[in-house]
Amino acid sequence: MKIFNTENIVLLKKALDVYSKQHEAIAENIANANNPEYKRAETDFSKLLKSNLERTLKVTDPRHIAEPTDPKRRGPDEKKEPEVDLSREMGQLAENQIRYDFSARILRKEYQLLNLSINGRNG
Repeated sequence: MKIFNTENIVLLKKALDVYSKQHEAIAENIANANNPEYKRAETDFSKLLKSNLERTLKVTDPRHIAEPTDPKRRGPDEKKEPEVDLSREMGQLAENQIRYDFSARILRKEYQLLNLSINGRNG
């Protein structure tokens, strides 16, 4: 039914999938940090998420939040680093966890609103 697959819900589900895959890649990097032959797996899935966002979200007002332009973040076209920096990976893991938790919380609120609409009561 369309009521359970609104644009917001579909987008949030995709975001959770992307953050889950990113978590797996970071965890693999951390697990292989001491392996000198291991090539670091790319963990920047923002390009994938951005392509999904562009289908549904548009910046139509100058007051909308713009895409972050952090010069410290690597772009998708830059070369991958062959070695794993454990501190960096742990930082990315923490950031990814925050993003995942936020998306899950928003998705839960969407379902709570649907439940309230259907049942007429909260809970």
